[in-house]
Amino acid sequence: MRLSKLEVTFKKRSKALTFERSLQIRIASLLLGLGAVGLIIWAYGTNPLVLYFNIFSYAFFNVYGLLSTLSKFIPLLLIAIGLAVPFRAKIDNIGAEGQFLIGTIAASGVALAYGEGGNPFIIIPTMFLAGFLAGALWALPIAIFRVKSQFKGSDVVISFLLFFPAKLLIDYLITGPWRDPEGYGFPQSPLFPDAAQIFSFPGTRIHLTIFIGLAATFLIYYYLTRVRDGIPETKLGYEINVLGENPEAGEAAGMSYLKIAIITVFISGGLAGIAGVGEVAGNPNFYRLRPELSTFLGFTGIAVAWLGGLSPLGIIVSALFFAGLLAGGVRIQAAGLPVSVVDLFNGAILFFVLLTEFFLRNEIEWRIVS
Repeated sequence: MRLSKLEVTFKKRSKALTFERSLQIRIASLLLGLGAVGLIIWAYGTNPLVLYFNIFSYAFFNVYGLLSTLSKFIPLLLIAIGLAVPFRAKIDNIGAEGQFLIGTIAASGVALAYGEGGNPFIIIPTMFLAGFLAGALWALPIAIFRVKSQFKGSDVVISFLLFFPAKLLIDYLITGPWRDPEGYGFPQSPLFPDAAQIFSFPGTRIHLTIFIGLAATFLIYYYLTRVRDGIPETKLGYEINVLGENPEAGEAAGMSYLKIAIITVFISGGLAGIAGVGEVAGNPNFYRLRPELSTFLGFTGIAVAWLGGLSPLGIIVSALFFAGLLAGGVRIQAAGLPVSVVDLFNGAILFFVLLTEFFLRNEIEWRIVS
């Protein structure tokens, strides 16, 4: 007797799914991620539905929680909207955390160089410019290796590895040349002068960098992602889409993949660097270079970008959602759970979001063969 077997194959979708269908799948992936973490929470003896309610009610319907959510929203928006640009060109910049940290270093260098008595209208724009350029230059090797290397995953490897020298450079600076002599033994830089502290709304950690993030989101929409009848309306946006889908065909048509790769990672790294400037010079918890600046927001930004469908509006909503999760972490601790459960949220949701992207691009065919 011949046994039958199930044969499963994957093939690229002949046409893209509608926006409504894609949204349904992404929401389903988010619910699956929450469900997966819910099982772990339940194993700890806590009702996950009650905990989720407490997290989101605190993050969005409590004054202090909402202010905390908005403060975390700022760097997540900048990082995620920047990552969406090379992701559209199929360049996997997963090293935004390193670019974020390099931005904090550049801003700190400017702040400490000016010292007391400087003009904030000169110092703060210089810090933002330095942070943008530092983050952008730190990301450039990703573009070069992605286009010139024979190793297909070189962009993933290089972007990830560049995080470590950025982190080690901070450790060196705050324990060496930039160490605060009055830091009571703590590794940190001296406090920034008042002129180098970005204005925050009184009683909050919401600083003016939020407007840079919203402006960057609008500019990326208008110049890169705006479409009509499914076709990007700008030349650069069109080239990013074409080269992302098929680099060989794009170059045969006269487009330069290296140029697009450099432009996209430059924007991505620069915005991550600006996020670093805002965090070190705009967050009242810092105003100095400290090791606690690395909270892996750059890696969380990957999940934010993909959950938002690489769309500017979607990323705004996604960044608010993840910011709420981070802000609601106090409710996790209040429930007696380890704070690492917040990382479980991020990891589980990132896994399901990336899995969803695979199924958005591919369809499953199965048949029974004997």
